[in-house]
Amino acid sequence: MRGSRAGDEFAFSAYGRCVVGREGCDICLPRSHGHLDVSRRHCEFEFVPPLVWVRDLGSLNGTFVNGEMIGQRSNRVPLGLDDSIDSSARELKDGDEVQVGQSLIRVSVRAAVGRQLAPVPLFFL
Repeated sequence: MRGSRAGDEFAFSAYGRCVVGREGCDICLPRSHGHLDVSRRHCEFEFVPPLVWVRDLGSLNGTFVNGEMIGQRSNRVPLGLDDSIDSSARELKDGDEVQVGQSLIRVSVRAAVGRQLAPVPLFFL
C-alpha cells in the first residue's frame, strides 16, 4: 500500500511461503535509497489457508505488524548452545498491516468458500 510496489497485489490460495527482501526473494524490493533498511531476506509470509503468518528472518531493522515490532536479529532469547525461542512469528488477521522498511503491506484474509479456499491477497499500500 506504500512503497515502490504500491498497488501490487499477490494472491495465494494454497499452502505456500513467500519471502520478502532485496535479493533473490519471491517479492523483491529495490536496492534503492528508500529501501536501505530492508534486509536481503527480510521476512517470510506462510500461507495455510485461511491462516496467514509472517515471520521476521533475522532482519537488522525488524518487521512490524500494526506498528509493533515482531522481530529483528537481537530478538531471539538464547536457551542453550544452539537453541532459541523464535519471537519473530505472528499470525495475521484480515486488515493487518505489515511494514518492511518503508513498504506497507495490507493482508486480506478470505474465509473458505464451500470446499474451495479463496485466495489470500497481500496488498502493498
